[in-house]
Amino acid sequence: MKKTFVTLLLSAAMVLPACSNWNKMTPKSMDNKAIEEEIRKNMAADHITGLTVDVNGGTVTLKGHLSAADKARALDDARKVTGVTSVNDQISVD
Repeated sequence: MKKTFVTLLLSAAMVLPACSNWNKMTPKSMDNKAIEEEIRKNMAADHITGLTVDVNGGTVTLKGHLSAADKARALDDARKVTGVTSVNDQISVD
């Protein structure tokens, strides 16, 4: 009985701090400038440069010239950003 109680008590002590984040508000959707900056950070991490990034209401337009592999990564980098609803691909492949 004591072992069960101690185990239950320790489990509750580990879970309760994680629950403290449940009451925090979800952040507002990101504005166009913040979305653009996040996309540029993602692309910089993949060493992708030279693209024009235009964001309007969650729709992202990517323009420029890249290799096929970099194009795929750039599109993925844009799609994974919170607030992006669609990506308009205007990237030509070299």
